[in-house]
Amino acid sequence: MNIEIISIGDEILDGSVQEKNANFLSKELKKFNITPHHISIVGDHKNNIKELLLKAKKRSDIIIISGGLGPTRDDITRDAVAEAFDLELEFNEKIKKEIDKRLKEYHVKVTDNNNHQAMIPKKAQVIDNPNGTAPGFIVNKDNTKCICMPGVPKEMKPMFLNDVLNYLNLDSQLKYQKKLFFKGLGEAQLEDKIFNLVEIPNEVYLSFVVKGDHILVKINGDDKLLVEKTTEKIKENLNLYIFDDLNIVKSIYNIMSDKNLSLATAESCTGGLLGNRITNQSGSSSFYKGGVITYSNNLKANLLNIKPDLIKKHGAVSLKIAQLMATNIKRKTNSNYGLAITGIAGPTGGTEEKPVGLVYVSVSGKNRTIIKKLYLKGKRKQIKYLSTEFALKLLKNLLETEGYNEKV
Repeated sequence: MNIEIISIGDEILDGSVQEKNANFLSKELKKFNITPHHISIVGDHKNNIKELLLKAKKRSDIIIISGGLGPTRDDITRDAVAEAFDLELEFNEKIKKEIDKRLKEYHVKVTDNNNHQAMIPKKAQVIDNPNGTAPGFIVNKDNTKCICMPGVPKEMKPMFLNDVLNYLNLDSQLKYQKKLFFKGLGEAQLEDKIFNLVEIPNEVYLSFVVKGDHILVKINGDDKLLVEKTTEKIKENLNLYIFDDLNIVKSIYNIMSDKNLSLATAESCTGGLLGNRITNQSGSSSFYKGGVITYSNNLKANLLNIKPDLIKKHGAVSLKIAQLMATNIKRKTNSNYGLAITGIAGPTGGTEEKPVGLVYVSVSGKNRTIIKKLYLKGKRKQIKYLSTEFALKLLKNLLETEGYNEKV
């Protein structure tokens, strides 16, 4: 598979902007054991771009372009691509509506230049751009795929990782692959942790894809044993953040209802979100007795029988209080399992000792009680949601440890 990269922009040629997009794309392709055979920089001149594309068509299966899709007059990539592939430009009403919507959100007036961004080569596949106004597009003609993306890195990078890689299906270039699903870490943070904690062999290639509330990490390579060993090393070092089950509430329902087990919850920082997620599962009344939202220290004492002096000594957000919340809600409701969350969801309320994102989740089961200390990243809603994810994961792990597994 021959791939080449083209970066477009006068600002790159005159040194006003340092070219980094090609470097990023090359590094990502390397994860699939692919090295581009040509990397070119060309200015904002239609004939020059067209001439380069005509050469690229003859020597490459895939052309990846970044730049020249903005609203100004020098953004003429779409025009050059249309001419090089002998296609007409056509107005896309759906793109126009999306541009108008985005600009309204940015409180920016729509101009005729913005309307030009809705012109794309006929029959091209549109790539949505949630981080800007210029959509990307893919032309597939003359045995060549030409992928065009904006030049702004914050727009181009997620577009490539989340859409273009799926389109190219480069996994097929490697013989073996393992997949791991992570939650609770940002993409850059996760990549940094993996490469700091695990020695990744040169023959193994990792790719990261952001998918909604989780990140999919693909471990690829030609050596099956090496791919498997690397995957196990990653799991050993980052097991806390790995979710084998992306529909965990359904799994817990299947296990607990099948085994006639019962559950009760005690929540603080999540404000009822844990109970809400559990009861969103139809039939959850078969195992879920209910829960309490003990947001204040007063209710922790009155509803969960936690002594005020203990709360004062350890703090409401602490290992000890999380443990007592789980054990006491289990005892108070005569349930088999008690699940609890206490933490600081932010953006205020954090201290140097107990920062925003510090969360304790605890589950009390038939034979033991487990508490996990977490440092979660994100905005308030993200921290609340992730807190429930880790709590549910902890519950499922304890269920399996105590011999309760989901029927296959």
